[in-house]
Amino acid sequence: MIKFSVVIPLYNGAAFIETTLASILRQTLLPAEIVVIDDGSTDLGPQRVQSYPSELIRLIAQPNSGVSAARNKGIHEAKNKYIAFIDADDTWEPNHLEVLADLIERYPTCGVFGTSYYYCKPGEKPTLPILSTPPAFQEETGILTNYFMLASGTNPPLHISSWAVRKEAITSLGGFPPGIPAGEDVITLARLYANNDIAYSRRATSTYFLHPDEGKKPRPAKWHNPIDAMFNELLRTARHRPYTRRYVSSWHKGRMVGALLGKQYRLAIRELLIAFSIFPFQRKLYTALVAAIYALLTHRSLYELNQSLNPTQKQ
Repeated sequence: MIKFSVVIPLYNGAAFIETTLASILRQTLLPAEIVVIDDGSTDLGPQRVQSYPSELIRLIAQPNSGVSAARNKGIHEAKNKYIAFIDADDTWEPNHLEVLADLIERYPTCGVFGTSYYYCKPGEKPTLPILSTPPAFQEETGILTNYFMLASGTNPPLHISSWAVRKEAITSLGGFPPGIPAGEDVITLARLYANNDIAYSRRATSTYFLHPDEGKKPRPAKWHNPIDAMFNELLRTARHRPYTRRYVSSWHKGRMVGALLGKQYRLAIRELLIAFSIFPFQRKLYTALVAAIYALLTHRSLYELNQSLNPTQKQ
């Protein structure tokens, strides 16, 4: 039987953690353990985990060190071959781990196993990700040979709460990069893909909840972002994968958009030139530039623009 360790980084998640734990314990295939890493919370989240009635839960405390360090601690503590991640404010459908286990059995040579997902804002219906192109297989499940193409679009095909990994695969990378303010899960999955195939199910089996201010108040973009070098390194380590240049260019495209929305115009110009130099024929580079300028002038969020252009709702 396939056994999963579930890793949850927890930081001030008292409002959500019980709902997340309930969704895990409703699984048709229960995990072997649930490892919750309290990353220096200052609210009642850890106490709510401790009082939750399940022997599967292990709560481990550490000083506040960031989400990557929390996930890495969970990976180190995990006792099983397969690790599934979920954030402390997301939920799983009851069949999530069962679908992942089926992928492991169908595609035993893969290192990563994931599903589609829903994303949702409070008061709105859950929405499927907007993919610019379908997976490179016709069936419900298959191997994502075009992952970098899919991940270059509006939404990625996978979210941190929708995939699992072989423990040996992620430990060989050193886990998630610490000290990264955003994108640590994105670059980790990309680095995994450089050396591991990804088995994928079109079923959406998790929900990623966006907070009310998400997409409206972009984080200030740093001129020297330590994650940039990791994305640029993919041009060497993942050059055998299709669409690598498009994917790395898309990272800089996203940096350009963030800088524009933050009114950091010099940085936006620099990122535009970098994205152009890596992959000049990416149409989305120019449409993203126009969309960001429009959002800036109209004071609308990109989330709202994407929703108005792609009103795909959960069935």
